[in-house]
Amino acid sequence: MLIISDMTTSGEIDDSVSLLMYRELERRGCVRVVGLASIFGNGGSSTGQVHQNLDERIETLGLAAWRARLLRGPDRTSFRATNAADHIRLRQIADVVRRHPGLVMAELGPWTVSALLLMHRYVDPAEISAVLGVGGRRPGERFATGRTVPGSLFGFRDMNVAEDTRAISYLLRHHPEKLWNVTYHTGLGPRTVHHETIAAFAPTLSGHARRRWRTARHLLGYDGIPLWDTWTTSYFLRGGNERLGCRSIPAAMRSDDNGFRDPMQLHLGVTGAGSSRITACHR
Repeated sequence: MLIISDMTTSGEIDDSVSLLMYRELERRGCVRVVGLASIFGNGGSSTGQVHQNLDERIETLGLAAWRARLLRGPDRTSFRATNAADHIRLRQIADVVRRHPGLVMAELGPWTVSALLLMHRYVDPAEISAVLGVGGRRPGERFATGRTVPGSLFGFRDMNVAEDTRAISYLLRHHPEKLWNVTYHTGLGPRTVHHETIAAFAPTLSGHARRRWRTARHLLGYDGIPLWDTWTTSYFLRGGNERLGCRSIPAAMRSDDNGFRDPMQLHLGVTGAGSSRITACHR
Protein backbone atom coordinates (compact mmCIF):
# COMPACT_ATOMS: atom_id res chain seq x y z
CA MET A 1 0.00 0.00 0.00
CA LEU A 2 0.93 3.65 -0.43
CA ILE A 3 -0.21 6.26 2.12
CA ILE A 4 -0.92 9.89 1.16
CA SER A 5 -1.16 12.21 4.16
CA ASP A 6 -1.94 15.86 4.89
CA MET A 7 -0.14 15.63 8.22
CA THR A 8 -0.30 18.44 10.74
CA THR A 9 1.79 18.60 13.90
CA SER A 10 -0.52 21.02 15.72
CA GLY A 11 -4.09 20.59 14.42
CA GLU A 12 -5.85 17.32 13.58
CA ILE A 13 -4.08 14.32 15.09
CA ASP A 14 -5.69 11.46 13.18
CA ASP A 15 -2.98 11.24 10.50
CA SER A 16 -0.35 10.72 13.21
CA VAL A 17 -2.36 7.95 14.85
CA SER A 18 -3.13 6.45 11.44
CA LEU A 19 0.57 6.13 10.58
CA LEU A 20 1.16 4.27 13.84
CA MET A 21 -1.77 1.96 13.13
CA TYR A 22 -0.49 1.20 9.65
CA ARG A 23 2.97 0.60 11.10
CA GLU A 24 1.37 -1.90 13.51
CA LEU A 25 -0.39 -3.64 10.62
CA GLU A 26 2.94 -3.80 8.80
CA ARG A 27 4.62 -5.33 11.86
CA ARG A 28 1.93 -8.02 11.92
CA GLY A 29 2.44 -8.82 8.25
CA CYS A 30 -0.99 -7.54 7.18
CA VAL A 31 0.29 -4.83 4.83
CA ARG A 32 3.49 -3.58 3.29
CA VAL A 33 3.83 0.20 3.19
CA VAL A 34 5.92 0.97 0.11
CA GLY A 35 5.52 4.74 0.11
CA LEU A 36 4.38 7.73 2.15
CA ALA A 37 3.48 10.85 0.17
CA SER A 38 2.55 14.38 1.22
CA ILE A 39 -0.45 16.32 -0.06
CA PHE A 40 -1.99 19.72 0.68
CA GLY A 41 -5.03 19.99 2.93
CA ASN A 42 -5.89 20.63 6.60
CA GLY A 43 -6.84 24.26 6.85
CA GLY A 44 -5.24 25.42 3.63
CA SER A 45 -1.80 23.97 4.29
CA SER A 46 0.58 23.64 1.34
CA THR A 47 2.09 20.37 0.23
CA GLY A 48 5.51 21.79 1.08
CA GLN A 49 4.45 22.44 4.68
CA VAL A 50 2.85 19.02 4.98
CA HIS A 51 6.04 17.43 3.64
CA GLN A 52 8.02 19.14 6.40
CA ASN A 53 5.42 17.99 8.95
CA LEU A 54 5.75 14.39 7.76
CA ASP A 55 9.54 14.53 7.87
CA GLU A 56 9.37 15.79 11.46
CA ARG A 57 6.58 13.53 12.65
CA ILE A 58 7.94 10.22 11.35
CA GLU A 59 10.98 10.84 13.55
CA THR A 60 8.77 11.66 16.55
CA LEU A 61 6.69 8.53 15.99
CA GLY A 62 9.70 6.24 15.70
CA LEU A 63 9.14 5.71 11.97
CA ALA A 64 12.61 6.74 10.84
CA ALA A 65 12.78 3.62 8.67
CA TRP A 66 9.98 5.13 6.57
CA ARG A 67 12.03 8.23 5.72
CA ALA A 68 13.47 6.50 2.64
CA ARG A 69 9.86 5.90 1.49
CA LEU A 70 8.85 9.57 1.84
CA LEU A 71 7.63 11.16 -1.41
CA ARG A 72 6.73 14.78 -2.21
CA GLY A 73 3.22 15.13 -3.60
CA PRO A 74 1.86 17.72 -6.06
CA ASP A 75 1.11 21.33 -5.16
CA ARG A 76 -2.38 22.71 -4.66
CA THR A 77 -2.31 24.41 -8.06
CA SER A 78 -1.34 21.31 -10.01
CA PHE A 79 -4.92 20.31 -10.80
CA ARG A 80 -5.32 23.42 -12.92
CA ALA A 81 -2.08 22.84 -14.82
CA THR A 82 0.50 20.25 -13.81
CA ASN A 83 3.80 22.12 -13.70
CA ALA A 84 7.25 20.66 -14.37
CA ALA A 85 8.04 20.09 -10.68
CA ASP A 86 4.77 18.27 -10.06
CA HIS A 87 5.27 16.19 -13.19
CA ILE A 88 8.54 14.90 -11.69
CA ARG A 89 6.88 14.27 -8.32
CA LEU A 90 3.99 12.36 -9.84
CA ARG A 91 6.36 10.28 -11.97
CA GLN A 92 8.28 9.32 -8.82
CA ILE A 93 5.05 8.24 -7.13
CA ALA A 94 3.99 6.41 -10.29
CA ASP A 95 7.29 4.52 -10.33
CA VAL A 96 6.47 3.13 -6.88
CA VAL A 97 2.97 2.14 -8.01
CA ARG A 98 4.28 0.37 -11.12
CA ARG A 99 6.78 -1.62 -9.05
CA HIS A 100 3.90 -2.96 -6.94
CA PRO A 101 0.96 -3.87 -9.21
CA GLY A 102 -2.37 -4.07 -7.41
CA LEU A 103 -1.37 -1.36 -4.94
CA VAL A 104 -3.90 0.08 -2.48
CA MET A 105 -3.83 3.88 -2.15
CA ALA A 106 -4.76 5.17 1.32
CA GLU A 107 -5.72 8.82 0.82
CA LEU A 108 -5.73 10.40 4.30
CA GLY A 109 -6.34 13.85 2.82
CA PRO A 110 -7.66 15.16 -0.51
CA TRP A 111 -7.75 12.43 -3.16
CA THR A 112 -5.59 14.40 -5.56
CA VAL A 113 -2.72 11.96 -6.00
CA SER A 114 -4.83 8.98 -7.08
CA ALA A 115 -6.93 11.16 -9.37
CA LEU A 116 -3.93 12.75 -11.09
CA LEU A 117 -2.12 9.44 -11.51
CA LEU A 118 -5.15 7.96 -13.25
CA MET A 119 -6.36 11.05 -15.10
CA HIS A 120 -3.03 11.73 -16.78
CA ARG A 121 -2.16 8.03 -17.23
CA TYR A 122 0.95 8.09 -15.10
CA VAL A 123 -0.18 4.57 -14.16
CA ASP A 124 -2.43 1.98 -15.73
CA PRO A 125 -5.77 1.70 -13.87
CA ALA A 126 -5.11 -2.01 -13.31
CA GLU A 127 -2.06 -1.12 -11.22
CA ILE A 128 -4.23 0.44 -8.48
CA SER A 129 -6.65 -2.02 -6.92
CA ALA A 130 -8.38 0.35 -4.49
CA VAL A 131 -8.45 3.96 -3.36
CA LEU A 132 -9.30 4.36 0.32
CA GLY A 133 -10.52 7.75 1.46
CA VAL A 134 -12.48 9.71 4.05
CA GLY A 135 -15.46 11.90 3.26
CA GLY A 136 -19.12 11.96 2.38
CA ARG A 137 -22.46 12.34 4.09
CA ARG A 138 -26.11 11.48 3.84
CA PRO A 139 -28.23 14.39 2.53
CA GLY A 140 -29.25 16.62 5.42
CA GLU A 141 -26.80 15.05 7.84
CA ARG A 142 -25.35 17.46 10.40
CA PHE A 143 -22.72 16.96 13.07
CA ALA A 144 -23.47 19.99 15.24
CA THR A 145 -23.56 19.03 18.92
CA GLY A 146 -25.35 22.10 20.28
CA ARG A 147 -23.33 21.78 23.50
CA THR A 148 -21.28 24.92 22.86
CA VAL A 149 -21.77 28.04 20.77
CA PRO A 150 -19.25 26.92 18.10
CA GLY A 151 -20.66 23.41 18.39
CA SER A 152 -24.10 24.76 17.54
CA LEU A 153 -22.84 26.63 14.50
CA PHE A 154 -20.57 23.93 13.13
CA GLY A 155 -22.69 21.75 10.89
CA PHE A 156 -20.63 19.79 8.42
CA ARG A 157 -17.60 20.32 6.24
CA ASP A 158 -16.75 17.54 3.82
CA MET A 159 -13.11 18.36 4.41
CA ASN A 160 -11.11 16.09 2.11
CA VAL A 161 -13.70 16.41 -0.65
CA ALA A 162 -13.84 20.21 -0.34
CA GLU A 163 -10.07 20.61 -0.72
CA ASP A 164 -10.23 19.12 -4.23
CA THR A 165 -13.72 18.51 -5.56
CA ARG A 166 -12.38 17.84 -9.04
CA ALA A 167 -10.40 14.83 -7.79
CA ILE A 168 -13.36 13.01 -6.28
CA SER A 169 -15.59 14.00 -9.21
CA TYR A 170 -13.13 12.42 -11.62
CA LEU A 171 -12.82 9.23 -9.57
CA LEU A 172 -16.60 8.97 -9.23
CA ARG A 173 -17.09 9.26 -12.97
CA HIS A 174 -14.26 7.08 -14.18
CA HIS A 175 -13.16 4.68 -11.41
CA PRO A 176 -16.01 4.27 -8.90
CA GLU A 177 -15.30 0.54 -8.53
CA LYS A 178 -11.97 1.40 -6.88
CA LEU A 179 -13.44 3.70 -4.20
CA TRP A 180 -13.73 2.51 -0.59
CA ASN A 181 -14.84 5.37 1.57
CA VAL A 182 -15.16 5.95 5.33
CA THR A 183 -17.60 8.76 6.13
CA TYR A 184 -17.16 11.31 8.90
CA HIS A 185 -20.26 9.94 10.61
CA THR A 186 -18.37 6.69 11.15
CA GLY A 187 -15.73 8.37 13.33
CA LEU A 188 -18.10 10.01 15.80
CA GLY A 189 -19.95 8.75 18.87
CA PRO A 190 -18.32 5.69 20.47
CA ARG A 191 -15.42 5.81 18.00
CA THR A 192 -14.04 9.09 19.33
CA VAL A 193 -10.96 8.62 21.52
CA HIS A 194 -9.83 10.09 24.86
CA HIS A 195 -6.49 11.88 24.83
CA GLU A 196 -5.15 9.56 27.55
CA THR A 197 -5.78 6.57 25.27
CA ILE A 198 -3.66 8.16 22.56
CA ALA A 199 -0.97 9.05 25.11
CA ALA A 200 -0.84 5.44 26.32
CA PHE A 201 -0.52 4.20 22.74
CA ALA A 202 1.97 6.90 21.66
CA PRO A 203 3.51 8.88 24.56
CA THR A 204 5.20 11.31 22.17
CA LEU A 205 1.73 12.45 21.04
CA SER A 206 0.40 13.16 24.55
CA GLY A 207 0.69 16.95 24.33
CA HIS A 208 -0.85 17.09 20.86
CA ALA A 209 -3.66 14.77 21.92
CA ARG A 210 -4.45 16.84 25.01
CA ARG A 211 -4.77 19.99 22.92
CA ARG A 212 -7.06 18.24 20.40
CA TRP A 213 -9.20 16.90 23.25
CA ARG A 214 -9.75 20.42 24.56
CA THR A 215 -10.75 21.61 21.08
CA ALA A 216 -13.09 18.69 20.37
CA ARG A 217 -14.72 18.55 23.79
CA HIS A 218 -14.74 22.10 25.10
CA LEU A 219 -15.02 24.06 21.86
CA LEU A 220 -17.21 21.78 19.72
CA GLY A 221 -18.85 19.60 22.36
CA TYR A 222 -17.73 16.18 21.09
CA ASP A 223 -17.17 13.45 23.66
CA GLY A 224 -13.66 12.78 22.40
CA ILE A 225 -11.24 13.16 19.52
CA PRO A 226 -12.52 11.95 16.13
CA LEU A 227 -9.92 9.81 14.34
CA TRP A 228 -11.59 9.57 10.95
CA ASP A 229 -8.54 8.69 8.85
CA THR A 230 -7.51 5.92 11.24
CA TRP A 231 -10.64 3.95 10.34
CA THR A 232 -9.30 3.38 6.83
CA THR A 233 -7.24 0.60 8.45
CA SER A 234 -10.49 -1.39 8.72
CA TYR A 235 -10.15 -2.22 5.03
CA PHE A 236 -7.33 -4.61 5.99
CA LEU A 237 -8.94 -6.14 9.09
CA ARG A 238 -11.01 -9.30 9.14
CA GLY A 239 -14.62 -8.22 9.66
CA GLY A 240 -13.70 -4.55 9.25
CA ASN A 241 -16.23 -3.95 6.47
CA GLU A 242 -19.07 -5.40 8.53
CA ARG A 243 -18.21 -3.40 11.64
CA LEU A 244 -18.21 -0.13 9.73
CA GLY A 245 -21.33 -0.94 7.72
CA CYS A 246 -19.51 -0.84 4.39
CA ARG A 247 -21.68 -1.55 1.35
CA SER A 248 -22.21 -0.62 -2.25
CA ILE A 249 -24.21 2.59 -2.42
CA PRO A 250 -24.92 5.26 -5.04
CA ALA A 251 -22.99 8.50 -4.52
CA ALA A 252 -22.79 11.83 -6.30
CA MET A 253 -21.38 15.30 -5.90
CA ARG A 254 -24.16 17.69 -4.90
CA SER A 255 -24.45 21.23 -3.60
CA ASP A 256 -25.91 21.63 -0.13
CA ASP A 257 -27.34 24.86 1.25
CA ASN A 258 -26.63 23.65 4.78
CA GLY A 259 -22.97 22.97 4.02
CA PHE A 260 -20.10 24.70 5.73
CA ARG A 261 -18.49 26.88 3.06
CA ASP A 262 -18.59 23.96 0.63
CA PRO A 263 -20.43 24.42 -2.65
CA MET A 264 -20.08 20.70 -3.45
CA GLN A 265 -20.05 17.68 -1.17
CA LEU A 266 -20.09 13.92 -1.62
CA HIS A 267 -23.65 12.74 -0.97
CA LEU A 268 -24.48 9.09 -0.35
CA GLY A 269 -27.68 7.32 -1.32
CA VAL A 270 -28.58 9.70 -4.13
CA THR A 271 -29.28 8.71 -7.72
CA GLY A 272 -29.54 10.63 -10.96
CA ALA A 273 -27.08 12.56 -13.08
CA GLY A 274 -23.47 12.04 -12.04
CA SER A 275 -24.30 9.21 -9.66
CA SER A 276 -22.03 6.15 -9.40
CA ARG A 277 -21.91 3.20 -7.04
CA ILE A 278 -19.01 3.15 -4.60
CA THR A 279 -18.27 1.22 -1.41
CA ALA A 280 -19.07 3.51 1.52
CA CYS A 281 -18.80 2.80 5.24
CA HIS A 282 -21.40 4.70 7.24
CA ARG A 283 -22.06 3.04 10.59
